[in-house]
Amino acid sequence: MAPTALAAPEAPFKPVVIPDWVYDVTRMAFCSPGECADAADAGAQVVQTNVVWPYYPLKRDGGAGLSDNDAKQLRDAVEAVHKRGGRFVLGLPPFPSVKLIAEHPDWRVKTDPMVDVTKVVAKEDDLGTRFGCNNGPWGDYFIDLCVELLNDYDLDGYSFDGNYHVALCHCPACRDKYKRETTRELPPKADLADVAYRQYLVWRGEKLEDHFRKLQTKLKAAKPQAVLINWSTNAGRYGHFLFSPRAMSTRLNLLFDMPMQEWWLDETNVGSSVAPAFGAAYLRATTGDRPNASEPYLMSRGNPYGNESFPRHEQFVRFMLALTNGSTPASILSWAGHEKGSVPAFKEVEKRQQWLVRAKPVPWAAMLVSEQTRQFHAYKDIAQRHLPHLFGVFRAATEEHLPLNLVNDWDLEPAAREGLAKYKVLILPNAAALSDAQVETVRAYVTGGGGLVATCETSLFDELGRPRKDFALSDVFGVSYRGHPTGTTARPQLDANFAVVADESYWKERTGVGRLTWAEHALVKDEKLADLVPRRDVIFRGPQVVVSEPSDPATVAARLVPEGTPPGTPPPPGILVRNYGKGRVVYFAAGVDAALWSYSFPYQRRLMAKAIELAAGGPPPVTVVAPMCVQSTFFEQNDSAGRRTIVHLFNGLDSASGHGQPKSEVPLREQVVPIHDIRVRCAGPRPKRVHFEPDGLEAETSRDGDATVVKVPPLEVHKMVVAEW
Repeated sequence: MAPTALAAPEAPFKPVVIPDWVYDVTRMAFCSPGECADAADAGAQVVQTNVVWPYYPLKRDGGAGLSDNDAKQLRDAVEAVHKRGGRFVLGLPPFPSVKLIAEHPDWRVKTDPMVDVTKVVAKEDDLGTRFGCNNGPWGDYFIDLCVELLNDYDLDGYSFDGNYHVALCHCPACRDKYKRETTRELPPKADLADVAYRQYLVWRGEKLEDHFRKLQTKLKAAKPQAVLINWSTNAGRYGHFLFSPRAMSTRLNLLFDMPMQEWWLDETNVGSSVAPAFGAAYLRATTGDRPNASEPYLMSRGNPYGNESFPRHEQFVRFMLALTNGSTPASILSWAGHEKGSVPAFKEVEKRQQWLVRAKPVPWAAMLVSEQTRQFHAYKDIAQRHLPHLFGVFRAATEEHLPLNLVNDWDLEPAAREGLAKYKVLILPNAAALSDAQVETVRAYVTGGGGLVATCETSLFDELGRPRKDFALSDVFGVSYRGHPTGTTARPQLDANFAVVADESYWKERTGVGRLTWAEHALVKDEKLADLVPRRDVIFRGPQVVVSEPSDPATVAARLVPEGTPPGTPPPPGILVRNYGKGRVVYFAAGVDAALWSYSFPYQRRLMAKAIELAAGGPPPVTVVAPMCVQSTFFEQNDSAGRRTIVHLFNGLDSASGHGQPKSEVPLREQVVPIHDIRVRCAGPRPKRVHFEPDGLEAETSRDGDATVVKVPPLEVHKMVVAEW
């Protein structure tokens, strides 16, 4: 019998209450201790630096604390920032000292149950020999140390890089606590194929949440305005999506006052694609649309690392991409050959301050980014089985200028139904791992009138990745799961010119090929789609699921014939459109979302965009007409001065794109190619005022029926259209 899931926690999870000043942070700098004054002068509201390491014992226990030199350096840095009205956040390495480990060798993590860690000698130059387990006595000591430093040096908060959890720890504290709280023994090894290990990973994530909750409680008791502006390892960076087993739960971001991610735009993190924009948007989503920060690494290449010949203009572009997606750009103050090189970019953000803070995304379409699916279903190949579905929908929304907000697993829990109800459509891109409660939330949402777009294996597994016999949402989709196409092992004849470069990797990747066909249907009634696929029959390559025939044949919008299907075999449904309760459902057995990322054709973008609009019941309230290189995002502000809608327009055009080796493509923009003839259309009453920021120019507007049309001046890199009511 499969192990049962862990019992739900007694009290509902509550995010940390963030000090009000954090909501106004739009500029954050990292620098050396000697540069703190320069960073604050540059306009950074938060300055972070690393000065000291954890000492032992605590001063309260008779310890000496920091050395005189470290103490002076820290006090000088704090004073320099405070004197200029900034906040000082200390980057504190979360590693025990050699002296501490010498007295408490069992406070360390124990990844191998057969190794006696008490016999391992701690070394100053080897952090692996002094890696403390925050689930045991070291966690409590570190918290008390943070409070002591906070009080002694008037710090405003901390950031940690490394204060997470290992894949599996056999230290005495973890062993005893796990047995006591779950009545189970620790799993023998970190193996995501083992459901018992998945249960442990959930538990270990909750214990890390407890650690940070305790830390926050003690810090804010000592200084209510103190914060954790902490590095996250599970909130959007492409490389972190691939890190498995995870080192922290996604939900832990809600216990940071302002989580940060190292935002890589190099070739290892597919920086020339939509992945970085998605990463910034997802980081914001994991905070519940609260403050967050993305540090765009200023490197020209990831392998080998380096920021030589890094264009200053590229830094500005990356700053604008981050804030377009609702993330605060953070950066080092200087880099090789560019002393105080970030100052111009900070000044550009400062010009936009008023329209960035306390803004909320316009609710229209919500897309689930399922951490359960990533970690417990797609763990064997996250880059192929999980991310393409997410990136494909995000790409379609970006290129079609649709308002798209990202949501999390906890946003589908029963307690979150009210928040979900504000959206017109919910998108579940191969959200395979859903709990019974989450399924019921989705069902109730659609029954009540919400739209749903779902693809492939959505709801075929529970929250721990255990398979169900059928889709839990089969009644909503109108079909049942019948497996995957068996395909064919025969290799088709290739053109001689192509066969020259078709190695074994080509044949390995040549899966999921078929033909997608459609007839008359509201979903495919579209001029662009008709122009792209005039014969209504097109190549498809992507994930495929075989489903049953629906009871109503009219719900089939397209059929999919997998490659290798015997002649005369009836083609199974590829796309279904139907009503459920008061809502409209579009289900894709053909993974058009993933295909748009991994083997894209333009028709896939139009099909996904049409499905989203059809399920939503119509277009969004604010629309943008612009080339696909322009990303548009939509935010609202409500305050005592009134209500305003803010449309960010970001020009992602790279004039050197496609000139180099594709797999090494990195955006290193040096120049601007302005975009002309952009239009923004706002449905409803005419705004009292429309203006462009940061230029401060009044907009030229006209009325078209019940909508206001705004003509946008040429877009260089970033502009905001601000409509006020």
